[in-house]
Amino acid sequence: MDDQDIILILRLLHITLGVFWTGSVLNFALFIAPAIKASGPEGEKFMYRLGKTSYPALMAISGIITILTGVLLIWKLSGGFEPAWFRSGYARVLTAGSVLAFIGFIIGFTVNRPTATRITQISDAIARTAAPPSIEQANELLALRNRIFTATNYIAILLTLAVVSMSICRYVG
Repeated sequence: MDDQDIILILRLLHITLGVFWTGSVLNFALFIAPAIKASGPEGEKFMYRLGKTSYPALMAISGIITILTGVLLIWKLSGGFEPAWFRSGYARVLTAGSVLAFIGFIIGFTVNRPTATRITQISDAIARTAAPPSIEQANELLALRNRIFTATNYIAILLTLAVVSMSICRYVG
């Protein structure tokens, strides 16, 4: 397998999973989160059920693979991270997009992941009692939900900017 084949495989993985990751985050931020907010207590149940699906794992896996393949592509394109390569406008814009995507991933991993875990813990506790949530539980669930929505909005912005930068990098002098 020559370098062109490796770059082709890396690009296919990077673009396909990057589109999935970014599209899923945008779909959640623009459509699912507002529907959850508008659904009141039923929205909490939906969030709980969504957390029990493969959605969180697929978001993490697609983000990890997108970032890893992006790093490998930059390594291949830069000749092993040759400093001179990073002085071009192309490389700067591409690298800026990479950094934005990485920041988005870090927010998802350090904010959304533990927040979703806490939502699941509280929801499991409520389900075990078969009683409505206490005021404290309801307030905490609302605060946690809002934390995820806010973080997801930031992630959506960062990933959109990353996609834009990667789309225009070859046209930057």
